[in-house]
Amino acid sequence: MGIISKILDSFKDRTIELLEASIAQLRLGIFSRLSKKYFDNYGKQNGEFLSAAILNKILLEEPGHDEGKQFRENNNVLIEEELLKIPDDEVIVNALSYLYAAQTLYLVYLTKEPFSKRAQELGEQATRLSIYIPNTYDICGSDNVQECVLEIMKYSSKFFNEYK
Repeated sequence: MGIISKILDSFKDRTIELLEASIAQLRLGIFSRLSKKYFDNYGKQNGEFLSAAILNKILLEEPGHDEGKQFRENNNVLIEEELLKIPDDEVIVNALSYLYAAQTLYLVYLTKEPFSKRAQELGEQATRLSIYIPNTYDICGSDNVQECVLEIMKYSSKFFNEYK
């Protein structure tokens, strides 16, 4: 392996690490904001379950444990009702825009495909929820992916620290 290949692999690895960290911060920040919103109406535990269920729906993911699956089955109507209210929360919508952008870039690095099936599914879900997925020019004013990943990281850190 040549020196240039090693350098490029190093950039790729660092970019993936930054995207993973950004995704984690955005997910936790969104979960925290939703949880605080739902605590008053549904209590701490149900508020957390509802927040997790909504985030799972937004990201087209399955619950991570049996209690989450049971909550989803028992509260599907409530989850859908609250999911459709997400576009009314500008702070969450903005964070979700960055989350979808980070997820999409991350998928490009993992699959080496600009439009993987998973990225297409996330794009369709974002459209369903009226959430715009920004492109690199929207995020950092250029097509430089590394600059945009750094901007996503800055945003996600600020968002996480504000809403954790």
